[in-house]
Amino acid sequence: MALRSLDRLALRQMRTRKLRSALTGLGVVLGVGMVFGVLLLVGTIRHTFDTLIDSAWGSSDLIITAQAGGQLPQSALATIQGTHGVEKAGAMVGGVFVRVDAHGRAIRSRSGQMWVAGFDPSASPYDFHIVQGRYQRAGPEVILEKDWASSRGLGLGDRFSVATATGRAQLRVVGIFALSGGASFGGQGLAGIPIAEARRIMHRPAGWDQIAVRAGDRGDVAALRRTLQRALGAGAQVKSPQELGDDVGRQLDALNVVLYFFSGVALFVGGFLILNSFNMTVLHRIRELGTLRTLGATRGTVVRTVLVEALVVGVAGTLVGLLLGLGLALALIAAMRGFGLPVGGLSVGAGALIAAIVVGLVVTLVAAIWPARRAGRVEPIRAVLGGRDVQRRPSPVRALAGVALFLPGCILGGRFWMGGGNTGGTLSALLGIAMTMGMFAGIAMTAPYTVMPILRLLAVPLRRLSPTGGRLAIDSATGNPARTAATAAALTIGLSVFVVNSVFTSSFLGTVRDQIDRGFARDLTVQAIGGGLATGEQYPIAPSLRERLARLPEAGVVTPVRARLVHLPGTRTTAANGLAVGVDPAEYGKVDRSEIGGAPRADALAGLGRGGVIVAAAYADEAGLRVGDVVTLHSGAGATVRAPVVGELRTLTEFGGMVMQMSLATMDRVYGPTDDVQLAIKARSPGQAPALRRKVDAIIARDHPNLELLSTTELRQKLDDQVKQQFALFNGILVIAVLVSLLGVVNTLAMSVIERTREIGVLRALGSSRWLVRSSLVDESLLLTLAGAVVGVLSGLVIGVAWIAGLGDVLPGITFRFPVGATLIVAAVAVALGVLAAVLPARRAARVDVIRALTYE
Repeated sequence: MALRSLDRLALRQMRTRKLRSALTGLGVVLGVGMVFGVLLLVGTIRHTFDTLIDSAWGSSDLIITAQAGGQLPQSALATIQGTHGVEKAGAMVGGVFVRVDAHGRAIRSRSGQMWVAGFDPSASPYDFHIVQGRYQRAGPEVILEKDWASSRGLGLGDRFSVATATGRAQLRVVGIFALSGGASFGGQGLAGIPIAEARRIMHRPAGWDQIAVRAGDRGDVAALRRTLQRALGAGAQVKSPQELGDDVGRQLDALNVVLYFFSGVALFVGGFLILNSFNMTVLHRIRELGTLRTLGATRGTVVRTVLVEALVVGVAGTLVGLLLGLGLALALIAAMRGFGLPVGGLSVGAGALIAAIVVGLVVTLVAAIWPARRAGRVEPIRAVLGGRDVQRRPSPVRALAGVALFLPGCILGGRFWMGGGNTGGTLSALLGIAMTMGMFAGIAMTAPYTVMPILRLLAVPLRRLSPTGGRLAIDSATGNPARTAATAAALTIGLSVFVVNSVFTSSFLGTVRDQIDRGFARDLTVQAIGGGLATGEQYPIAPSLRERLARLPEAGVVTPVRARLVHLPGTRTTAANGLAVGVDPAEYGKVDRSEIGGAPRADALAGLGRGGVIVAAAYADEAGLRVGDVVTLHSGAGATVRAPVVGELRTLTEFGGMVMQMSLATMDRVYGPTDDVQLAIKARSPGQAPALRRKVDAIIARDHPNLELLSTTELRQKLDDQVKQQFALFNGILVIAVLVSLLGVVNTLAMSVIERTREIGVLRALGSSRWLVRSSLVDESLLLTLAGAVVGVLSGLVIGVAWIAGLGDVLPGITFRFPVGATLIVAAVAVALGVLAAVLPARRAARVDVIRALTYE
């Protein structure tokens, strides 16, 4: 038989079964759309930061910062400028300002925040240029990035107020600048002011955050780098802009890994839909394929007809999926901007495009290979006689293989990829993801042995509620266990991942709430709007406020908390990767009761006063630290400080547990003068707490609108909202995966109608009403989705319990919480959508012409 004729036959089969082909293709569309959208997001984030680095430092050859965090000493600039081979060196200090509206209130949204650098334009090697006006010279003059200024309606000569560490300040716009290449960062405010003004209103009397250098001989930058490193000593870190970009890329790896995982889940579920669709296609076309064999078609040509159909579906689905991915990427970018990340415009890279196309075609063809080979093995005589006996019962070997795949991922998968950032980097995380995908494959392979018992159990009440239609639905669902299990497995996987994600959200939030309630002895917390420990150094609090609040008669304790992003000694990277947190050991114990291990709490706090450090559990695990060990800290001035480990924090902390706590004196000694980023306040007596709050609130509203006052309950709610916002992105991706799995139910029911055409005709000829036919299809959908939902929820809970139990050292103190509300809502919605999805196939079944159905095949 001519191959061209067989190809035309495959295409004709697709035209005659448009609904089946469309549903199969929709699985490819959603899978490719997910992968392409995530790849575009990852590429856009990386391109944004690469562009930011190129735009800011494109004409710089070297960037110098303090080795372990903090500031470079004031003398560093003169040392660099006096070094042979340096053409230009520009230093800067930076921070975040918050705009104040006409009523004196801070604009609390991200759009009200702007990152401001104090620098000298005449000595700056930074790569941007003025497009209107001039550079800043002295006093409260400011230059603004053009897109941000335009979106806020600010132009030359305009004045606006900002809240800073020292109170309010009014700035006058003297220039509008553009970054090289016309880069834009999604609404992130960028501004420049004179150095003297920056020091005054940022409360940065001395030191430099960063110094950029341009070499006189750009062909000998490596030699200049070595010279500068020797001149500045061990306290300074000399890097190229490219190396700084690589550091940012490594920090983004953790987010990328999670995004890849969730897109992989969607593609995995889509692959199941495709596999099940082509399996059913082969079963439905057994007579047709057998006829081809009797007419002389070889096994290879029969396989080819199925693969040609798969290729056409794959190509069409991939093309539409690329369009969906573009829209999804734009939505994800908007969501990331909502989290405060300065993500620029969409960047469509060739790598993302090629990867998405390859993935779409490969997944489709791989999913169709097994059904195609199965079609090729059909014996002509058995096929022509009907082919019902071609269906095989599930093999116990398959179940054992499924269990073998499930257990490693269930026991170890989460520990590897969720703790990958602390135990083995990206490679460890990818290994964990591979184990997790194997676990989901195991769930699918064992589905006939998990879904079918649940389905038979659910059939009991259905048979009583709907004796005739229910029985027809039960017979159809149980008559082909492999098809039923494969259909339900897709929904099972989607829901199980959603439940696992909900378990982590619920467990993490529940643990944080409990630890705040147990560990916080303070009544009030003062911090910057949008600030916190992790970003605190950009949102400083003036010391004068602490002194003012301490004089209030109702105030018992007003103690500062300071924080800096630093490089933690003993870790693999040389980039800043954790937080140094400074507290007053004599006062902090009065406002905090966090659990400390390795030593009595009082002894650990006393050890801080003697120059020791308390390390968080995740940092201790990565660096191999125990109480009694000594860590070596390097100051920006080149000094070396040896600090003994006097305790281990056994609570969840910011920055993924990469935290080192020390006294204020040790922090100043190592990192230089550091600003307060939080004030922990305790009233003299519980009865005075309301009056204390009113007075502190009035002071902040009047003189420090960039700050916020939070009770312990409000601080806990703020953390809740932040965590929920971050998990919302992943939940959105998982909802798409669940929708893909529901398409499998629609596809199965639609094909079931075709497969049972003769059966439906007999039922109608024997007097069955259209309503009975419709209700039997709806009942079957209800059985499939309920069984899949039950197994999915139970699987998700088992995985969630195992993963939470295995993460105690990465997330100390975390305990399992069952997300009852979220689980019930998602499961109920999935079942409801599954029933609604049956409406179209049910209507089609009810409209089957009786005479044509009786003569079908």
